[in-house]
Order: sequence, then C-alpha cells, then structure tokens
Amino acid sequence: MTQAEGERRLRFDRPLERSLVHRHADDEVFVTDHVALDDGRFAVAARLPSAHRYFNDDPGPSAPVDPMLLLECSRQAGTVVAHRHLGVPTDTAFLIAEWSIALDGETARPESGPGSGELTMVIEVQDAKQRGEALLGATLVTELYLAGRRVASSTVVAGYPSRAGYRSFRTRQRSSPAPLSDAMPPRGGGTPADGRRVGRTREENVVLASVRRTDGGTVAELDVPVAHPVFYDHPLDHVPATALFEAARQAALAAIVPETAEESAGTAAPWRVSALSARFGRFVELDGPTEVSARVEQTGDSRSVRVLFEQDGATACACEVTVRPPAAAPVPTAAASASGGR
Repeated sequence: MTQAEGERRLRFDRPLERSLVHRHADDEVFVTDHVALDDGRFAVAARLPSAHRYFNDDPGPSAPVDPMLLLECSRQAGTVVAHRHLGVPTDTAFLIAEWSIALDGETARPESGPGSGELTMVIEVQDAKQRGEALLGATLVTELYLAGRRVASSTVVAGYPSRAGYRSFRTRQRSSPAPLSDAMPPRGGGTPADGRRVGRTREENVVLASVRRTDGGTVAELDVPVAHPVFYDHPLDHVPATALFEAARQAALAAIVPETAEESAGTAAPWRVSALSARFGRFVELDGPTEVSARVEQTGDSRSVRVLFEQDGATACACEVTVRPPAAAPVPTAAASASGGR
C-alpha cells in the first residue's frame, strides 16, 4: 500500500472513540480514522470543527486555522498511533519532553468546497526506546495536510510510563500527592489580560493575569481556568502542555502588541503565531504561582519571542514563539516592540 492509497482509505465522517485520544467530551475528538502505510509510517485523518469556543476564538477577520488546533490534532493522532499501532496500553500516561509545530509559509487558511476541513496527518516514528516488547518512549514526526496541501509539521518527544509508575514518580517528585484540577479555585487572584492584546475574544480563553511591561518584553502570572473545556477536559494533576503553549502564545503577543487599543488603531490584521517549540523540564504544579516572562528578539520581518515558565525559583518550561506581523501594517522597531511604542 502506498502513502496515497492509505490516505484515500481514510474516513472523515465520524470521530474515533474518546479514550483513544484521552478525551472525555465527544466534541473535543477531531480524529476520525487511521491506517498503517507500507513504509512504516502511519496516516491519521481528522475533521476540523467549523465552530469551536476555543479554537475559533480569533479577533481578526478571515481568521486562519489556529496553530493550537493543528497542535491538538497532531497530539490526538500521535496518541491513536501509540495505542493502535505501537502497542502502548490505554492505561498509560503520556509525558512530553519536547514539542514543536511550524506552519509552512503563510498561515494556513481553510479553503471552501468539499474536503475543506479534512486534515490528514502522516506520522513517522523515530528513536523508539523499548524494554522488551514495551515501548518506553519515541519521537513522533508529523506532517499535516489540509485538503491535500501540506500546511505544517510537528515533532514531539514523548514517554509512556504506566499509570502506577506515573503516580509514584509524581509523589516522589513533590513529596506529597498532587492535587487535581477540579479541587482547585476556578481562577487566580490577578487581573486577566486584555483579550485584545493576547489574541482572544472570550475571557475564558485568556490564561495570563497581571501582565506588566519590562525592558525587553512582559512578565505575567499563569492563570489557566481549571474549568476550561479544552485544557481540563478531564481532571489533571498539573498544568497541561497545551495550556502552556497557549500561555506562551499569549505572552508573546502581549510583548509585541501595543498596550492600548488607541496605540493599535490602524492595524489591518492581528499578529499571527507561525511556529512554537517547547522543552518541558518539570511539571507546572497547580498549587503554586507560576511566572511567565516573554522577551522579544528581532529576526527580520518576524519576531522571535522567548517565553519562560518559572515556579519555585526554577524554570519548568522554556518556549520559543515565532510571530508574524500584520500583513498591511508597518513592522515596528525592536525598541518600540519592547516598550509598547511609547
């Protein structure tokens, strides 16, 4: 079977079982089919939602496909491949050490017509680590095709410990059991960031609070609502990687976008994230404050923003975010970016 033949066999008409992608809500399952290809790779199909309270929450006109949606689809695809093709049991915990996504060229925009929301992902498994027949970890490299056109690539370095092993590791790491998200307060005590500055229209999707300017960017508090239907589709004992990516995006935009609506008057379109990468050194705990700092760097017409998540005096996660300027707006200088243009 060729890659093309495998892709033609994929179905897009119904979602897979929720447990295969570690989701509890039916409307949060996007993958619809999977097949092994002759060359040792795997093809996974997904249907993008036409409306979603988080993934379609974009303040700009004619919004492109959210890179966070593509990232989530690649996560679901990799989870399905692990369970259905690599022999990883369904009661296994998934740990992420590194994760990245990069859009191809301009931000992907869905085209109208048949198949416009059909996403095909081709996954190659690299550096598989085995203990006997058990897969302990692997690197999954994914190419994403929207309506037949490649739009992005994603790479994740994942580990697959048993649930019992995961719980034991977490207790040893903390010296106490970790609390679950559904036992935590709904929000922190800070003032939520202005959604216009962080690319969100719904306050429930704003995950930063108490944002303040620094010489090179911004500093904020991490404030992910524990009732969020995507980040906490089910109770967790830590802040998930997807929420940290969203916080990194928002921190990067807050460091670049002018501080007030008046300053941004005349901007034709919002800034867009075109690439994200992260290294996860430790869990971000739910029961302690987390500082999110963003520092802007000049890289041609785009901006590279380094975002750090610090908790208890240590860096838990380090991200690099690439942000493209508005298509019809002038690119500000590095000094203006860092100071809000003032």
